[in-house]
Amino acid sequence: MPPDSDPLGAQARFIIAGGPLAGTLAPSCGRISVGGKSPLTLGIKEANAGGPAAQKLDRLGIRAVVVKGAPQENKSYILHVSKQYDKKSSVISIGIAGELKWKSATVAVTDMDGHPSRHAARGGLGAVMGAKGLKAIVINDSGASSVDLADKEAFRSAMKKWPEVIKADTRLQSMSKYGTTAAIAAMRSIGTAPSKNYSSEQTEGYENLAGSAFEEANQARGGHMTGCMPGCIVKCSMVYHDDNGKYLTAAYEYETIALLGTNLGISDSDAVASFDRICDELGVDTIEIGSALGVAASAGKMKFGDVASALTLFDEIEKGSEFGTILANGVVSTAKALGITRIPAFKGQAIPAHDPRVTKATGVTYHTSPMGADHTAGVSYDDFKSKEGQVERSLKTQIINAALDSLAYCILAMPGDRQRLFSFLKDLINARYGLSLSVNDLIDIGRQTLKDELEFNRGAEFKKAHDPDPEFVRTEPLAPIGNVFDVDPEEIAGIWDNLDTIQVLD
Repeated sequence: MPPDSDPLGAQARFIIAGGPLAGTLAPSCGRISVGGKSPLTLGIKEANAGGPAAQKLDRLGIRAVVVKGAPQENKSYILHVSKQYDKKSSVISIGIAGELKWKSATVAVTDMDGHPSRHAARGGLGAVMGAKGLKAIVINDSGASSVDLADKEAFRSAMKKWPEVIKADTRLQSMSKYGTTAAIAAMRSIGTAPSKNYSSEQTEGYENLAGSAFEEANQARGGHMTGCMPGCIVKCSMVYHDDNGKYLTAAYEYETIALLGTNLGISDSDAVASFDRICDELGVDTIEIGSALGVAASAGKMKFGDVASALTLFDEIEKGSEFGTILANGVVSTAKALGITRIPAFKGQAIPAHDPRVTKATGVTYHTSPMGADHTAGVSYDDFKSKEGQVERSLKTQIINAALDSLAYCILAMPGDRQRLFSFLKDLINARYGLSLSVNDLIDIGRQTLKDELEFNRGAEFKKAHDPDPEFVRTEPLAPIGNVFDVDPEEIAGIWDNLDTIQVLD
């Protein structure tokens, strides 16, 4: 598509795509990507989600679905990709946010229990889907044959070794027990999980949102940890039950808990879970909405720590009132409507739950990534108190994450040994397709992906349509460690000079 196209216009494309190993049920290789031009950042956007949808597409022999053109006025459609329709279908859909083309709109994917709890959430791609008049895509692979493997024995041999790698990785074992909620206590202790609109004010009782507290309360109610797709052996997805033992929400994760919890001064896990469920049903990004509500609270539109006042603003969004629509169009929309100049966003998109004053390499990623402020583009906490070497760290993580997204491997299942991970993926792809790719070939997929994204954005409004990146991260020290984001702007500007030559894997 032309880079300067209207992201919601007829020339725009809406794309869903699975990875090269999805249908094999190889562990953590079944993420589904959603692509288009973001109405938030006005640049290229890839957002991905779990669920079985990509695995079903692959077994049907489909690598991607591309939607273009424009629908007849006021028409909406359901696309069936199937041999037949039944309850085993996966559904990719939008909520009212996508239908109304709000810029925080997500694309929801059903999990293994049929809940629309897995979201390709960032960048407002639900609005792009809605602009195509597409309410849902229903995928059913009943009757489809298993995918072909060029070398079945080599594939089985590679698969056999992988569970031991996962079991030996202490971080992944913690994820299996607590999910990403395990990060809350540690992240709040250094200030990176936002509190009260990315300020140094502490949210009292944030420990109630941490992994061990969650696990004990949720298990007593019948909640559990599960995989988001068949074949997952990490199983870091939390299914959260209410105090009556009934399903409340799923995919209850760190980013959501931080942005809808501590960022709003709220530490009641049931309240935050109910906010997550509301966002699922509206089809809005929990990061973008949590950030917008935080700005609204700073302007007196709600009270930090007050669940009832937060629910009032969610009601405004659901009604589609004037202010509700402003909130639903994201943090930049909200700040400008309220006359606020301290805007927690890069390139039009809200800062996630990794504050760039603490994780400086991630701050470089927010400044430079073709995706804007998106933690999935590359997070690193290595040597986080120092400004030295953070541009190089950001570049390495951006290349690695671009490669893993292209291969549809879940970054939450990434072990500490990156070399072993890419060797594993290389062996699987070679065995499936009869190829002889090297680890460097897979890393080069990440390099080329970034080149393609940067080239698209050069022809789009990505860099010139937005306010400068937020100054407060350079001027407001963040408690408790007192960091500011102080990486040299000239060094940041040269990040892509070494894209082709940097040694990515140690």
